[in-house]
Amino acid sequence: MTRRIWLAIPAALLAACTQKKQPEFEYGEPKKRYPIRGVVLRLRPDARIAVIQHEKIEGWMEAMTMDFPVPDAAEFAKLKEKSTIRATVCVNDLFYWITAITVE
Repeated sequence: MTRRIWLAIPAALLAACTQKKQPEFEYGEPKKRYPIRGVVLRLRPDARIAVIQHEKIEGWMEAMTMDFPVPDAAEFAKLKEKSTIRATVCVNDLFYWITAITVE
């Protein structure tokens, strides 16, 4: 009996370690919002990150390629590589992320 328990412990630990953990997004409330338009170059589903080559974001930054977190799983599911999107960039003192995604 004791031997079975000792064999079950590593198996249980291995199963717990291999489960995919959903990324956590606790960014707080946005202080500003900006419209964005760009092309999705790559997707990182494990972290729910979209690499987007975006046009100039008026009032915030010039055109460039950036990683954008997408906190909402349903919003992230809309994204496909090489698609052109419009969205809203939410920004506060520490974080930025995108919401309200529409695929063109």
